[in-house]
Amino acid sequence: MADVIIGIGNDSRGDDGIGPRVAEAVPARLGLETLAVHQLVPELAERLRTADRVLFIDARIDGTSIRLDRIGPEAHRGVGHSCSPESLLGWTQLAYGTVPEAWLLSVPGRSFGMGEGLSASAEARIPDAMGRIETWLDGRGTPDPTDGEEVA
Repeated sequence: MADVIIGIGNDSRGDDGIGPRVAEAVPARLGLETLAVHQLVPELAERLRTADRVLFIDARIDGTSIRLDRIGPEAHRGVGHSCSPESLLGWTQLAYGTVPEAWLLSVPGRSFGMGEGLSASAEARIPDAMGRIETWLDGRGTPDPTDGEEVA
């Protein structure tokens, strides 16, 4: 069993690329798998079936601070192929009868235009996001007192 970190976003869409950028910056560790994806798809459920914990990293449009929230499985809604972290957990539970402990680290962005790269604001949040990931990795499930709250 292992921990999995999945950075979600499109690096050609400005700050939407923060998830993959941060995931790719996480140092390699024994028992840790990192992925950078443009979108979550049900096929990723197979990767999560043996995970102990999963951390999703994604940009968010609202807010001004980083958030770390515990999340759980939900039924997939809609007809599209892509899904939310919660619906990917739902697919995992449906297909394999198990779901890892799951968290969502959301990093606010300001600019989501085509081909812009990360904004200065998003770049400035990378060290804070990396710090939250280190806390998550070292905590082995022990919640941080600020979980679910905005962190400046």
